Amino acid sequence: MNFTYFLIILVKLLELKNIKRREFLSNVCPTVAFAIAGISIIEACSKDENVDVSEQIQGGFTVEGNIVRIDLEDSSFSLLSSQGWMNFTSQQILLLKLGPNSYRAFTNECPHRGNRNSWTYNSAESKFTCSSHNNSYPSDCLSDGTAGGVLKCYSTTLEGNILTVTKS
Repeated sequence: MNFTYFLIILVKLLELKNIKRREFLSNVCPTVAFAIAGISIIEACSKDENVDVSEQIQGGFTVEGNIVRIDLEDSSFSLLSSQGWMNFTSQQILLLKLGPNSYRAFTNECPHRGNRNSWTYNSAESKFTCSSHNNSYPSDCLSDGTAGGVLKCYSTTLEGNILTVTKS
C-alpha cells in the first residue's frame, strides 16, 4: 500500500469520528514526517554489518596465526599488478603496491565506523577512501585521516614472489 492510499484511509476514518482536517493534520503529519525521514536518518548513521558480498579468494595464500603469506604470481592477486591495490577481504587486509618490490598492508577496518568492504584508492593523493562516509586515510602509516585516526599498518616483507604480512 503506498503512502497516498494510507492517507486517504486515515482521512476517511477521521471523517467517521468527526475530527476536523486541521486537527488531524496537526496531530498526524509530524508523526508521519518523522516516520518517513527519521528512519532514513537513523539508518544512515547505523553501523554497517560488513557483509562481504565480494568473491572470496580461494588460493594463492596461507595463514599461520597472524602471518599471511601471499603468492603474488597467483591470479587471485592480479589486481595488485593491474590497479596497484586490492581489498583482501577474507583476511581483512588492504594491500598496496608502492613499487616493483615494495608493498604496504593495512587493516581494512575503517577507523571511523569499522566498515571493511567500501574502499577505493586515490594514487594521486596516496589515500584510501572509505565510501561508506567518504572519509579518507593517507597510506603513509602516520597521518590521521579525516575521521577516526590513522589507518593501521601491518609489517610486510617480500622474498621472491611471496609477500608476507604480519598482522599485529
